[in-house]
Amino acid sequence: MAAAPADLIATEYCSFTGFTNIDKIDCVGGFATIGQIPTPFGGGCYELYVAIAPNQSANAGFTPRDYFITDGPNLYKITLPDPPTLFATIPDGGCSNPGDHTGITFDHEGTFDFNMIVTCKGSGGVWKVDGAGNATNVGFVLDNNLRPCTIENPAVVPRAFGPFGGQLWVTDEDYPNTATTSPGAVHAMDSNGNVTLDVVEWHGVEEVLVIPQTPCTFCSGGELFQAITLNEQGPYGIYQYFPADFTGLGGNVLVTSEDGAGTALVQFDGTSYVTSFFDNIPGGIFEGASFADCDVPTPTPTSTPAATFTPTATATATFTPIPTATATATFTPTPTPTPTPTPVTIGVTTKTFSSTKVAITFQNNAAVGQVLTGLAMTWPQATNGNLTKITFNGPTIYNTSTGGGSLTTSSLLGTTAQRTIAANGGTATLTVTFQHNVSTNASNYTGTATFNPFGSVTMLP
Repeated sequence: MAAAPADLIATEYCSFTGFTNIDKIDCVGGFATIGQIPTPFGGGCYELYVAIAPNQSANAGFTPRDYFITDGPNLYKITLPDPPTLFATIPDGGCSNPGDHTGITFDHEGTFDFNMIVTCKGSGGVWKVDGAGNATNVGFVLDNNLRPCTIENPAVVPRAFGPFGGQLWVTDEDYPNTATTSPGAVHAMDSNGNVTLDVVEWHGVEEVLVIPQTPCTFCSGGELFQAITLNEQGPYGIYQYFPADFTGLGGNVLVTSEDGAGTALVQFDGTSYVTSFFDNIPGGIFEGASFADCDVPTPTPTSTPAATFTPTATATATFTPIPTATATATFTPTPTPTPTPTPVTIGVTTKTFSSTKVAITFQNNAAVGQVLTGLAMTWPQATNGNLTKITFNGPTIYNTSTGGGSLTTSSLLGTTAQRTIAANGGTATLTVTFQHNVSTNASNYTGTATFNPFGSVTMLP
């Protein structure tokens, strides 16, 4: 399943017709089928996962708000009101066998070039897919005996989230080499395919979920949505949590369990990752889950309606986490919230000082794209040495060795498109490389970036 302010999408689990229904859920829990895709092996019960293209994906050639569904090695796209079409096929036998559990997510951080990322459970394969459907292998998640890890449900965590920030985290519910006798761990992979096993542990871990820094809700008022079956074959439905449940937790991570352990909160305490119990629904078997993604655009009032919804079932239940495992889910419809206008600004979201690099991430909340046209910066020359290179979301935009502790330039390399941050929440990272390891004291730097048409933005200190 996948959620956004105007979208809540889920795939049905079992089908014996040769096709799997893709459903859209309305504000009061009604389901309407918006498409069908071929079921693996002609029928049965399979886990097919969903992602919605965010604004950042435009940097990789996607159209924001398109829906994508995994079906073994095949990826289908839905652009409403059109029916599903085959978008890409992953050339990895580990996505064909077992034929489901193919994971999917979008990179919001830019560390994987804002691409779609797909994982294959049978091989441990991780693939980047661009907006044209081109698949590129990033690497394989293998255990210490070089056997494929049974990975699924990936997410790129925030850059500032500890030593493995900005990396792809994947779940492995069968991982046996844990500190306890209970299998289940989360592994991390960087954009070069380097893997770190067993970053955090949780019994039967099913999914990695990044808690948004700024809450966003679907029209029901819910922020997090979880697909849950009670006691394996019992009642099933979609449960929702509300913004108040995540106060002060933005930027951290939740991991869910398929084996009854509930949901864990993962935080970084400055030294290590700390895992603590967050909540559980007794008897709950947790499958797909999604926070409402603020980076997915909302259709304008003049857009063509996506579908006509006729509620046929009451499936969305509200669920408030409590410290004990005695919670009972109840359904409470919530009126559609009034959207809060996005400020027309461009600003800095994160700054990191590591090794020979200073990295600054900008977010564009304006309604138009913003082009980087100039830079001004000072740095501690005695510590950092010469500035050697500057990149913007990957492409090099300045490559002249510069000393003296200062730079002011409007002579930037790269195309206009390469120096553009997409509108409505798009992000881009400016990485400045120096001759030596950099000072980690931000007060030793000053800097501004100029964007057209917005103007100057202070990026340092």
